[in-house]
Amino acid sequence: MADLLRQQTQRGSDFRARIGGEEFAVIETTGTAPAGFLADKLRRAVEEARIPHAASPFGYVTISLGVAECGAIDCASAAELVSRADQALYRAKEEGRNRAEAVAA
Repeated sequence: MADLLRQQTQRGSDFRARIGGEEFAVIETTGTAPAGFLADKLRRAVEEARIPHAASPFGYVTISLGVAECGAIDCASAAELVSRADQALYRAKEEGRNRAEAVAA
């Protein structure tokens, strides 16, 4: 999974990290496109890899993504950005998985 994320985020400004058992964070700092575009690109790459996963209802590994964007004045801290993304992630899981959900601004 880490290799797939790395392959899709090659720019010097892209940051990837494992933040929990099966949770990863990807931070894109250039702001050249809405974060949702990168999230969907990542989701599609994982889906197209068709990594077998017997316990998945899809039969292969999928990912759910929480998307949050932060401008210079609308986030008080990095912790707030992570909290926003986490809220969106749980909404994506509740809505059926294998999807990206953005936090409401």
